[in-house]
Amino acid sequence: MRKTLLCALLVPALALATACSDDPKPTPPTVTPPVAADAGAAKPAEKPNEKPDPTNTAKPAEAAAPKSTGPVAKVNAVEITRAQYDEQVGELQKRFAMFGGNIPEAQLARFKQKIIERMVDDELVKQEIDKANLTVTDEEVNKEFDTYKSRTPGGPENFEKFLERSGMSVDNIKDDIKRRLALKKYLNKDGALTIGDAEMQEYYKTNEKRFEVKERIKARHILIKLDKAADEAAQKEAKTQIDAIYKEAKKKGTDFAELAKTKSQGPSGPRGGDLGWFGRGKMVKEFETAGFAMKPGEISKPLKTQFGWHVLKVEEREAAGQKKFDEVKDDILEKLEARQFREARNKLLDRLRAEGKVEVLEKIEIPASKPASMGGAPGMPGMPGGIKINPKPTLKIPKGAVNPKPAGGAAPAPKGAAPAGAAPK
Repeated sequence: MRKTLLCALLVPALALATACSDDPKPTPPTVTPPVAADAGAAKPAEKPNEKPDPTNTAKPAEAAAPKSTGPVAKVNAVEITRAQYDEQVGELQKRFAMFGGNIPEAQLARFKQKIIERMVDDELVKQEIDKANLTVTDEEVNKEFDTYKSRTPGGPENFEKFLERSGMSVDNIKDDIKRRLALKKYLNKDGALTIGDAEMQEYYKTNEKRFEVKERIKARHILIKLDKAADEAAQKEAKTQIDAIYKEAKKKGTDFAELAKTKSQGPSGPRGGDLGWFGRGKMVKEFETAGFAMKPGEISKPLKTQFGWHVLKVEEREAAGQKKFDEVKDDILEKLEARQFREARNKLLDRLRAEGKVEVLEKIEIPASKPASMGGAPGMPGMPGGIKINPKPTLKIPKGAVNPKPAGGAAPAPKGAAPAGAAPK
């Protein structure tokens, strides 16, 4: 049974029915069943004439129920073991705990149900694919992996940090990719996943408004932070630093991105000050005014905002208008292929469930709901993408609480800008 199913449960508020998944590791601590008292064991001596204390309202401790050890389900006589299931549940709890939160009993029970459902579906698909004896080469896997890696938030150079934060490994991702490619080959054996040019043109015409674009620019910046309460000396020092940076940035042959990596004090510094694309209303006023008055390749004079001093470089700009079909053709193809894949997989699962024998042995009771506690869980970045791996259940999880496990290449890194009035990072 694959080890990466859990992420199907772990991606917050995604389009949760779009693809396929599984997940990793830690097993929760085992619970030892209570041992009955030895009939011959000594009892504490009773004090004569001792009366019960009426102020003591404590109830005697109840013995913990023995933990089940058998399989949680059987799929065509193949067991989904308790260890596999506990592994997924333990990993889910671990990810919530990483952010100082907990999962309420009712929501945990629902997660457990979904985990079993996903494991059953995955086993049904695995058995069918194994019978087809399809081959996926290392070259095919590596090609998809490279695409996945290229979509890492912040760029491929941040891939290792992405893995560390998400709790995934390269092997996890490649295993998912291999399974997804095998399933794709199986579903496409009769050309069921083929998308024609006419179908893409029809989608474009039907959804023209989706391809309208507002004016936007792509920019980088270098920030020298300055606190609002900074004294005169600190203000003078910050201005001296930004003036020197501006002078260096204007020199012929200076790589602005490299300069940002070494000089910028903003969070975008490690990625060369890259702010990506943003439209009007997304950045603080002073920053927006300067940026939208510049041409591609221009570098601004030092400008001050509430966050400090900036030097800004506009790399590209895009006028408002309608994107042409050829500009969005690849995106449309990806969207339609994903839809075809999802529909074909669901149809396959309907058949496999009807033809196969599935026994769910783990009965889960759902108690009354209580709100989740997530402490100060930070938001997690968007996931890189390339191929999608497993459909995700429609359960809402607090943002950033959990691992953004790539569902077979999950969603591409987000292209949206910061909220209106946000600081350029």
